[in-house]
Amino acid sequence: MAHVLIGFAEALPAPEVVFSLRAAGHTVSAFARAARQPLARLPLQAMHVIPAPETNGQAAADALAALTEGPGAPDLVLPLDDAGLWLCGQAGLNPARVAGASGAQATLALDKIQQIAAARSAGLAVPETHVLLGAQDLPKDLPLPAIIKPAPATLAQDGKLCKGPTAYLMDATADVTTEAARVTATGPALMQPLVHGTGEGVFGFAQSDGSVTAWSGHRRLRMMNPHGSGASACVSTQPDPATREAVSRFIAETGWRGPFMMEFLRGPDGTLWFMELNGRMWGSLALARRQGLEYPAWAVALAIDPGFRPNPPPPPKAPITLRNLGRDLLHLLFVLRGPKSAFHRERWPRFLTSLAGVLRPAPPRSFYNYDPAHRLFFLRDAAWTIGRTLRR
Repeated sequence: MAHVLIGFAEALPAPEVVFSLRAAGHTVSAFARAARQPLARLPLQAMHVIPAPETNGQAAADALAALTEGPGAPDLVLPLDDAGLWLCGQAGLNPARVAGASGAQATLALDKIQQIAAARSAGLAVPETHVLLGAQDLPKDLPLPAIIKPAPATLAQDGKLCKGPTAYLMDATADVTTEAARVTATGPALMQPLVHGTGEGVFGFAQSDGSVTAWSGHRRLRMMNPHGSGASACVSTQPDPATREAVSRFIAETGWRGPFMMEFLRGPDGTLWFMELNGRMWGSLALARRQGLEYPAWAVALAIDPGFRPNPPPPPKAPITLRNLGRDLLHLLFVLRGPKSAFHRERWPRFLTSLAGVLRPAPPRSFYNYDPAHRLFFLRDAAWTIGRTLRR
């Protein structure tokens, strides 16, 4: 069994990753920006506080590199979010010791321009996309309403890790040139039309020979913030054959290995629009684990043995619904605040409908971050999630 260092500990899937790795017999440590957080209550070998890359990227990289050297160093490092993925690259970690994306795979995971090109090549439906290096690249026929967002998942400016600004262009009154200049000031950006739809995810495990197994998926029932955020409640799904075929082409053409998650938006006409590839663990990981799909433990197994092939159980006979308690309660607050635009107002959730869903009785196992050995942890995690969001 291996000693696995995971991070950042603040990442949404972190508790489920700990449960998965410990169930597989591994020892787990974590790196974090701060010591006071729910994950510190779980049986970790160590919780290492390192400088926040948002404050000093080089200091964070040096600290992570130091953790992987000397006596007691972990066997493997498993990045859990984009910041952790970026930091593993900055720290110059040996790819053989990273149980996740590294090298060209890490570049793909953090570069949405590459992802969109690969998705188109694989035959996935991609919204009309314009790559902007500056306001001069704006198309003549603007696809309004639209969004302009950074192409890189993470940005390094002045030695600090950051996320670039996003601009929503709702109608012809928007100052498109100014907004495009503001977003592209930090780097390349993508301009896409805003699309109504329901968020869906497709998950799988790409083996060393390029084949994909352990397929699963989810459909969002509620988002924490209806303007656009991670799910607060989701239901399990199974990708249809056509989607599996196209995603398999994406995996084969990019050379991806290990677990993956692709985000989609299901349009009103049924079109499944590609949004992005998440090349690390994802928020609804609990839903996969309730189905016996131990993607974190399998990522470690693949790093130890490149010939590893998981033996996934059959899909559940009926869909499984899971909720993140803290994010579900925050969903109610966002719904009460109301929509910020006519585009969002058109499909804004009704408060009473949301309230009924959030208050519907459910056993503890129906919530993210529940583990029988740590029965109250999901409640502590919910309180921390609410507190952190309100402080922001």
